[in-house]
Amino acid sequence: MPNMSYCKFHNTLIDLTDCRNTIEEMVTGDEDETFSLSHEEARAAENLAEQCFDILTLLCEHAGIDLDQHLDARELMRSVIASLPRR
Repeated sequence: MPNMSYCKFHNTLIDLTDCRNTIEEMVTGDEDETFSLSHEEARAAENLAEQCFDILTLLCEHAGIDLDQHLDARELMRSVIASLPRR
């Protein structure tokens, strides 16, 4: 069921927080516990990070913040996502 317009951000925030917590567990979790993403989930995580970066860019542009000095940030984000464990 699609998000209703009156709770779109609320529901998405809950899901995004869950995704963030999962990534945190992956990078800071117990070394004995292996946690990896399937190829499909890794691609979705990368796309999600891209969307988050696009939202940040949009908000910065609206606020008059120049992101040109941070052009490498998107490439850095891609490298970090690519380093996550995959199955």
